[in-house]
Amino acid sequence: MPLPSPVQPLRCGNPDCNLPEGGRCARLSEFPEPLADCPDLARETKSSSETPATTAPWSGRHLDPVEAERLLWRTPARLVGVLGPYNAGKTCLMTSFFLQLANGQRGAFPYRFASSLTLHGFRELMEHAGRWGGGKGEDRIVPHTTVGADTNKPRHFLHVGLRPKDLRDDRHIDLLLSDLPGEWVKGWTGYDDATSSERMSFVRRCDAFILLADASALMAQGGGVIDDETALLIRRLLEATQDVHPRPPLALVLSKFDGIIQSIEPPPSEKRTERSAWGTLGKRLRHTWPALEEARRAGVSIEVFPVSAFPCPLNQGQPIGVLDPFTYVMKHADSRERWPPLEVPIPEAARGFATMRRWRDEHEHTA
Repeated sequence: MPLPSPVQPLRCGNPDCNLPEGGRCARLSEFPEPLADCPDLARETKSSSETPATTAPWSGRHLDPVEAERLLWRTPARLVGVLGPYNAGKTCLMTSFFLQLANGQRGAFPYRFASSLTLHGFRELMEHAGRWGGGKGEDRIVPHTTVGADTNKPRHFLHVGLRPKDLRDDRHIDLLLSDLPGEWVKGWTGYDDATSSERMSFVRRCDAFILLADASALMAQGGGVIDDETALLIRRLLEATQDVHPRPPLALVLSKFDGIIQSIEPPPSEKRTERSAWGTLGKRLRHTWPALEEARRAGVSIEVFPVSAFPCPLNQGQPIGVLDPFTYVMKHADSRERWPPLEVPIPEAARGFATMRRWRDEHEHTA
């Protein structure tokens, strides 16, 4: 006897319906039996020759807004906004961070690598970085995060699943990192329109921010533009999170520091929040540094990090300082108060599993 055709997944044309995900029919008052009566509800239709594009409910590349939102609701995920102007090195920083974790190089970072819902996306970035030969005139180390034409998915997130260093601690922590085009960030800082606000609405949910400024570009001719954009972004974040308590911490990453290391030596960690300790580079931050001080007075924890995500090709050396800003922001993100888990009371007339649970509790107390 041939096997019956597999039952195809449900779909619904009503945007308020969540019955296909195991929720409630939006038209339950009209159709008490929605599976049989609701005209909006239907089964997916696929011919036997069709094969699914993926076997997982996610693409493996960047998470779209719906996937990211579901993850944030389902777990106590940490969301870190990695922001900065165009070509600041945001994607390079996240790629280098993932490479170190995946290779077991944790340093002081309090977690070890466990999983990734965007593993395919990271793999593509790592393969591109592996082909980079180190020449300044060669292709980019990793592809530039493009603006794209799909305005229905305006946000992009990379995912890293983490477990604590202690092998006896089996918790799984989801870390979401925003990977946005620099053009979107610049548009949001300069204009307060509906599109920009929608694209960047996730900043109010962020547990921390990592802001990147290209140190080599700051020291070059025209570096004042980078300084202006970074200062404007800091103040824009302050405005967007003014009613968020506690205020998310901010790590300023001076990226591509290998380009200026011959002329400027990074100060010791205890001096990095002092502008004078950065010498000529500190003088170039004539708008950014006052913005940092303004954020500090508003209650934002601030730290500054010199970083070189790819100072040389992968087979010739290690990144410099990549784990430090992530260690800093995760320490603060982990200390934020979380919502307590819901404890649903057992009704008096409960039956089934609820009755068994109440009987077990009563039995344990009388034993």
